[in-house]
Amino acid sequence: MSFAQSSATVTPRGSGESRRTQSFTGENYQGGNVSYRIASREVFTLPALTFNNNKTTQFFERPFAGTRWISGAGTITTLGVILDANGNEVFPFYPLSSAKGANASSTDEDPNPNVNDGVVVNYFSSVTRDSIPAGDYTFIVFAMDLTDPGLDGTGAIVMAGLEGGGVSTTPVTTIRNNPTPTPLEPEGEQHTLTYSEGAEGWPSFYSYSPDYMIGMNNYFYSYSGGNLYRHNTNELRNNFYGVQYNSTVTSVFNESPFSNKLFKTISLESDEAWSTTLATDMDQSGFISNNWYEKKEGAFYAAVKNTNQVPASLDSFVLRSVNGIGSCTQFSGAASARQFDFSVSIDSIISIGDFLYYNTPDNIPVLGGKITAMTSSSITVDATINGATAPQEATPFIISFKNTLAESNGILGHYCTFMIESNGPSPTELFAVESEVMKSYP
Repeated sequence: MSFAQSSATVTPRGSGESRRTQSFTGENYQGGNVSYRIASREVFTLPALTFNNNKTTQFFERPFAGTRWISGAGTITTLGVILDANGNEVFPFYPLSSAKGANASSTDEDPNPNVNDGVVVNYFSSVTRDSIPAGDYTFIVFAMDLTDPGLDGTGAIVMAGLEGGGVSTTPVTTIRNNPTPTPLEPEGEQHTLTYSEGAEGWPSFYSYSPDYMIGMNNYFYSYSGGNLYRHNTNELRNNFYGVQYNSTVTSVFNESPFSNKLFKTISLESDEAWSTTLATDMDQSGFISNNWYEKKEGAFYAAVKNTNQVPASLDSFVLRSVNGIGSCTQFSGAASARQFDFSVSIDSIISIGDFLYYNTPDNIPVLGGKITAMTSSSITVDATINGATAPQEATPFIISFKNTLAESNGILGHYCTFMIESNGPSPTELFAVESEVMKSYP
């Protein structure tokens, strides 16, 4: 009798046996000092059975556990137990039974295991009984980890009674190695999104990431790190799980999108000033700190300041804040007070605080320093600032670059996106954001 035949579901032969199948996903069985995860659990109503415990007889004349190796390298283990109606162990089949690829051998006292092509092991319980009374019996097969990935096999627990005339077996349980899933970590900054039924969309992004969240009884609850939190219950704003976040609002000024415009000011109808960052489609950007705003007629008002980058990027040299001076005749002095001399008069548009750049042979402007002093024919710079270097040529061409932050005239573009930001836990309200815009005439 092969294992495949003995472990399949067999119709009882007049024994009165019946089966009640139950599902116990995730349940554990405590066997001694070890907790076993349950793979399958079956309840059978059996008649009184008598067993032949002679070890030289066929294996199926006694209760046994069987393991069938199918493929892969390593050892597959089938463990389990049969319980009576009171939950007492009748036949334990643990802690060890195994079937190995290539060479199968019994791991219990059974000297004559039924081996099918060297891949099947059937073994008896360490507890021997001559008989069992009629009643309900629970067959439990444990889910066991495999010794190596890629293993495949099946296992079952079988009750055979000669005089009772019936055969009871658990369903053949497939034993496979459960791979450990690799969590998928999204790239970039992560947010929590909320859906609005009224807007029929996802209007808000939150900085915090709860493990679970639910709305109940007009309150919003979330879990983080095993702790339960109730939201909107104190005066702190944008503070989640002990971490204070900034609040941001992003929008766009896009009136007359086909016209070039200068965005010159920002006005906030709010109860406090917010820091503001702006950018246009023409790669111009601006920034307004919250302490640069002035309150005028109930609104917070500030001029748009171009973002100041030192050294300036190459695309910044097309702006109106760049002025050519000419080739210097010589330069000398320490980096803290390097002097550039010219044979031409220096125009009054050049100011102390501007940045001096020199041209390389590759026609690339390089920062030479910040202007600290001037005469009609010389300029002195501080070349110790970050990014400043000394020219490699004796008479390089010199240009000056205005401090775009100090001398801003707005930012140019067809449209302007802006992000306003409030920090701190205090409540604040924002009603409107406005900008003074004028058409640009090249």
